[in-house]
Amino acid sequence: MPDKFAPSAKPSWALTCWVDDRYVYIEVPTTMQHPFVEKFPIHEQGLSHALNFLRKRYELVPLGEKNYTAPPIRPSTVNGKPPVQTADQRDAALNVLRKLGIV
Repeated sequence: MPDKFAPSAKPSWALTCWVDDRYVYIEVPTTMQHPFVEKFPIHEQGLSHALNFLRKRYELVPLGEKNYTAPPIRPSTVNGKPPVQTADQRDAALNVLRKLGIV
């Protein structure tokens, strides 16, 4: 095996999975001393449970992280364009909206 691997494309919610002759294993990282490892038998129902386990993990991911292949949006830009107003102008507008009771 090579000494260096290419950087991983796995998202933050990815789990480690492996298989042997009898089971599919899924390792879930924990804050305890040891990771949690769930095993599912290798047959149609066991594989269905394993895939459902992975799908439920994905459903817990915050919406902003689900499309992990898209480049992150820099806060200083919106749709690739720099903001039109300055931070002071935004604060002044927010104060006006507060005085009017809109915010």
